[in-house]
Amino acid sequence: MKLKVLVAPVLIVIIVVLAVWYVYPAFQEMQGKTANLTTEQNKLADIQEKNSKAEALGQVLKGDTVRHDTLLSYIPEQESEEDMISTLNSLAGGEGLSVFKISISAVTVPAAPAADAATTDAAGNPVVAPSVPVVKNFVVELGVTGNYAKIKDLLGKIAALQRFNSIASLKINKVQNSDPKADDSASDNLQADVSLNFNYMAKSDAVVNLDNAIFSSNNFDMSVVDNIKSTMTTVVNGLTVGPQGVTNPFVK
Repeated sequence: MKLKVLVAPVLIVIIVVLAVWYVYPAFQEMQGKTANLTTEQNKLADIQEKNSKAEALGQVLKGDTVRHDTLLSYIPEQESEEDMISTLNSLAGGEGLSVFKISISAVTVPAAPAADAATTDAAGNPVVAPSVPVVKNFVVELGVTGNYAKIKDLLGKIAALQRFNSIASLKINKVQNSDPKADDSASDNLQADVSLNFNYMAKSDAVVNLDNAIFSSNNFDMSVVDNIKSTMTTVVNGLTVGPQGVTNPFVK
């Protein structure tokens, strides 16, 4: 009889021990997973909202093709080196200048330091730094001869190109007459060597940082495009390819 009386308390103790050792940890783990699930659901909702805004911004660009094309012309997605050579040669010829040199060379940019793969957020999750489109540069070396006024006008038209550029260096010398006896003191025949910086930005498929402020807006600030259109007036000419397969190009 006494044995039967003791069985019930022992069973209760065993049940309590099992609950403490197995059930409670499992319950805590379930609570943790529920909290993580809620966090991930909030992240998903945030991503979906920003994706909707990204699609809306894409529609804005599609509906404003003029400004969109202006931006792609100012900083294109490709080098378009042939177009630049054609344009500069055309501008110089239009000013009556003689072109004796046009060459293109790439600019080597030091590689950015690698992102720290061990970086984590407040919750301990790994954070990978988002890749961003990189502007790539190249230099055009242009050499022309002509008078001062024409060289000045050429530089003004280059500065107003509908493509971003900057003059890295400019050297102007007087062209010496081949006849040593000739008096060239009054000559206005000059030689200009110009180094021009151009760039382009290839389209990137990398994931953009979702915390970017652009996702909190429903529109783009296009004031910079209007400024480009008002000040950049020189059109970039596309390269025109003539008829192919001509036996003698000097015969019409």
